[in-house]
Amino acid sequence: MTTLSEFTIRDRRILTLMMFVALVIGYGASQLSHTLPFARSALGLTEGGMNWVFAVTRVASLAGLLFMVYADRRGRRLPFIVAFSLMPVANLATAVAPNPVSFTIAQSLARVAVIAVAGLAIVILAEELSPRVRALGIGLYALAGAAGSGIGLTLLPIADNTETSYRTLFALTGFGLLAIPLLARFLQESRAYVQYERKVTFRTALKAGLSRHFWPMAAIAFLIAAFSSPATAFVMERLVDDLQWDTAPARFLLMVFSGLGTAGVLIGGRMADLIGRKRTTITAMIAGLIGGVAFYTQDSGWVLAPAIFLATMGLSMLTPALAAHRSELFPTRVRATAAGWITNVAIGGSIAGFVIGAFIVDEVGLSTTITVLGAGLIVAMLLVTRLPETRGMDLLRTKGARSRATTPASQTERPSSQPAPTTPPAAPRSAAAQPPGSQP
Repeated sequence: MTTLSEFTIRDRRILTLMMFVALVIGYGASQLSHTLPFARSALGLTEGGMNWVFAVTRVASLAGLLFMVYADRRGRRLPFIVAFSLMPVANLATAVAPNPVSFTIAQSLARVAVIAVAGLAIVILAEELSPRVRALGIGLYALAGAAGSGIGLTLLPIADNTETSYRTLFALTGFGLLAIPLLARFLQESRAYVQYERKVTFRTALKAGLSRHFWPMAAIAFLIAAFSSPATAFVMERLVDDLQWDTAPARFLLMVFSGLGTAGVLIGGRMADLIGRKRTTITAMIAGLIGGVAFYTQDSGWVLAPAIFLATMGLSMLTPALAAHRSELFPTRVRATAAGWITNVAIGGSIAGFVIGAFIVDEVGLSTTITVLGAGLIVAMLLVTRLPETRGMDLLRTKGARSRATTPASQTERPSSQPAPTTPPAAPRSAAAQPPGSQP
């Protein structure tokens, strides 16, 4: 079984840095959902109007792809630091936004940061971590993000003080600016990244064979996001406005049972490294669907509590398994760009979910809206079965490059006659069966 002792010193180093980043991003990204009832009331918006706010921020976050494309062309480090810096600045702007338009613009910038950081962090972790602990490491990163969200819930009573007290919670993200000097000093370029003499566009990579992996993975991401984004965003709205719970018990319910459910990132990471990405992903989807629909269709606290736990457990398990699978399906030369496009398709799913909600939620209610969107997960499970299993794949690609290596001590690699790095893996072998430095 995989244990924490199997993490190398390099693994622990990058994990420590990335978990600190995840803590800041997790807190900052969760504020829009956590403060939704308070911000919606202060800004004079209906539930339908708030759906449009969420939809607009998702459209704007498509710009996060630019960071991913740059990362494949010039390196992971710089765009990651810039994207991370954008989050505290955007939430500080949200804290002083006087109207719905400025509020939406500021949160749109925050979403760009969230999308770019999330995509690049997974790529960096996938390339830096040892294959045998890759999914578990990504799970630990996700756990730190969940802890950041949990801190936001802990501080939520601040929003109850006055009509505009929710702004304080956004402003606290500004403490994340203190992490920028740490990133500038300690974050090194990914050891897998190299600059190739011949640039390959993502369209060329798709034509070379990557499309058979890209389109199923993109569709999976779309369907998951169409369900999970609205279901996650309206949790507090469901408890406080629909069920008339006071903020304190609603917060307690979420903190306890969603907190327990976040153990899924460790369970999912461990399962993905032991039994494979596909089986873990399907198991996680089933749990998330059952828990999510139960939360929005049942009224009793005795049902809501286990529903929150199960939904959070499923989503948490899904994070490391799907993130590792996505990174392993694409070669280094286009890995970040592929992740960016899949993320954008997922954003499209979020937009679709919120737009559907904007049109029907005021008529049929949250319960029916979420249930309808949940049907897409059944299709997503079928698509997962079409993808190859990639557990244990070695992602280091140090050959075929002409320019500088990715670490200061490395020497420039000369071009080799190996197959083009845009060729997708057909039947991945485990890292234990591959010679050191072999290609996926």
